[in-house]
Amino acid sequence: MQILSGKDLLPHLSKIRKDTPGFLLECSRRYGDLVEFAVGGTRVFFINHPDLIRRVLQDNHHNYSKDTIQYNTLATITGRGLLTSDGEEWLRHRRMEQPAFSRSRLAALDQVIAPALEAMLVRWGQQPEDAVVDIDREMMAVTLEIVGQALFSIDLRTDAPRLTQAVLTALDHVIYRAQNPFAPPDWLPIPQNLSFRKALRQLDRAVYEILESRRRSGEKRDDLLGMLMDARDAESGGSRLTDQQIRDEIITLLIAGHETVASALTWSWYLLAQHPEVWEEMREEVSRLPDDRLPCYPDLERLPFTAAVFSEALRLYPPAWLITRKALGEDELNGYKIPAGALIVISPYVIHRHPQYWEDAEEFLPQRFTGGRERSIPRFAYIPFGGGPRLCIGNNFAMIEGVLILAGITQRYRLKLAVEGAVQADPLVTLRPHHGLPMRLQKI
Repeated sequence: MQILSGKDLLPHLSKIRKDTPGFLLECSRRYGDLVEFAVGGTRVFFINHPDLIRRVLQDNHHNYSKDTIQYNTLATITGRGLLTSDGEEWLRHRRMEQPAFSRSRLAALDQVIAPALEAMLVRWGQQPEDAVVDIDREMMAVTLEIVGQALFSIDLRTDAPRLTQAVLTALDHVIYRAQNPFAPPDWLPIPQNLSFRKALRQLDRAVYEILESRRRSGEKRDDLLGMLMDARDAESGGSRLTDQQIRDEIITLLIAGHETVASALTWSWYLLAQHPEVWEEMREEVSRLPDDRLPCYPDLERLPFTAAVFSEALRLYPPAWLITRKALGEDELNGYKIPAGALIVISPYVIHRHPQYWEDAEEFLPQRFTGGRERSIPRFAYIPFGGGPRLCIGNNFAMIEGVLILAGITQRYRLKLAVEGAVQADPLVTLRPHHGLPMRLQKI
């Protein structure tokens, strides 16, 4: 195991801050699958091998918590929802929310995806020929509409742009705080903090309006919001969840349920535009579907290559590009003692490029996920949705949504890059294209 001191890291500070995935990738290629960063009072271990990742995320997961800077900073927005909570609290909420992602509900997901996608395509159709749109923003808006309707039965069509901006402003602040540990505290009235507070107020107002509207209506809807409002907490004598607890879960799922899928879709379009032969193959597959309607759930089995395109985009640009855990007690990884309190760093972005498991790792090759080839990939060498008990609750939701949106747009449009050269990926809460992704709409 290589140990890098603060002195060793000093020349790389700029890259660590601006391109953390790239820095971690260089570390793995130079020093191997287990690297220690000896900085300050915390020992930090970067692991990049499926067996080590399995140990932390699955086999000994009880020893590793989310009490890290990454998740604690995110909790300033989401509170202690499913993404940032730990232990028994997390387990209770996971069991409470799991029915909302059952097979029968996922099979009806196209009834929500199709109207949102159709509305976006109609709006695109009103644009001039070869109009340029920011695909990053478009994917953000449509996925927010979908998650709002699918999980909470709310129509965010008019509010989606405003809420998307509020989400992005809040998440940008999270990254700012994580990258600048000595930044002024949040209570100081500087522009950065004022923008964050305004965004948080918008999110809170939207969520509490959703709650109040449901209560006023007296409706008993069979959706996730209804489950949360009716749920009782056995740990507190059967009391209902507080509005704050419900608020935390709603914001967690609104953010995690739309920004991650939007990121993966954005990078899918970027990669497809760079590889026209792959787009042609996907288009040929999609053209075999009925063209008088948008693709629906039963069509998924006829879209294996489209699914492979989405899976490969998730490999190259995993939205959740960084996973961190704190060791609660001592452990051993690859023969090395991990002390209690140590920080464990895992990067899906880096393990997805490990040369031992991915040939031509930097190439966009969707065929890796066709013809059963994906079964030869070690489970923890491909972790776009995490792994172990904390595997993303919405992983199947995301795959269905991603494939149907890719196919539906491909029925009517070809998207071409409206910028020259490579697009930089900003390592924010998810990987997002620097300054968006302008693309030209070409009707088919």
